[in-house]
Amino acid sequence: MSKLCKINGLTYFFILSAILTGMFKEFLILFGIIIFHELGHVVAIKMYHYEIIGIEIMPFGGVTKIKKDINSSINEEIIISISGILFQGILFVVTSFLYQNNIISREFYLLFNKYNFCIAIFNMLPIIPLDGANFFKAWLYKAFSFYKANVIIVFISFIIWIVFMYVNYAWKLNNYFIGFFLVYKIIRYIKEYRYLENRFYLERYLKDYNFKKVKRIKKLRHMKKMYLHYAQLNHRIIGEKTILKKYFSQSK
Repeated sequence: MSKLCKINGLTYFFILSAILTGMFKEFLILFGIIIFHELGHVVAIKMYHYEIIGIEIMPFGGVTKIKKDINSSINEEIIISISGILFQGILFVVTSFLYQNNIISREFYLLFNKYNFCIAIFNMLPIIPLDGANFFKAWLYKAFSFYKANVIIVFISFIIWIVFMYVNYAWKLNNYFIGFFLVYKIIRYIKEYRYLENRFYLERYLKDYNFKKVKRIKKLRHMKKMYLHYAQLNHRIIGEKTILKKYFSQSK
């Protein structure tokens, strides 16, 4: 694989397990679906001219890391988050066409679409770092402040993760890896949130965004994406850059 795209070490473990258990065909189907899913994200990312930092392929999904401002368009985030699922929809259409024209067997058709459906449903769960969490968080940004939206998505991630664990308590070994991976990512997100929040503020301080909506705030953590902000201090109106300048000077 290129430096841009790498295979997670766990994937090699699952390849070996698939070979030893006679499930290599099933693994190849899953791997192909995952690759095509990530291709959907890549197409959407390139459409909005963002830079791809790296793509990591894991046995149960992929992660495409991109370089973009936290304050970038919410609608673009929504499209990017669902682009992988949309590409999986293309796979369903293609396999249906192939099956109806007797190019693939019924057994392969049913097996492929079973895995395709399962991967799509799994990715749309609102659990960090899955696409569903990114999709839902983007909509939360429309309604709540940056801080509150992230608090909500972390809370929801934990709740859905607990439900997911309970429903799938009789898991196989590979599914336990998925569960531990998800909770690790949630905890890591919490630990890194302070950096994320400061980056959100720093972008607003250093760059000039042409947001059309204006909102009055009382606290810094009331700031929302896609809004310009102001505050009233001693009967004086101050803009968000002044608020942020004071914040960063106090942080030194």
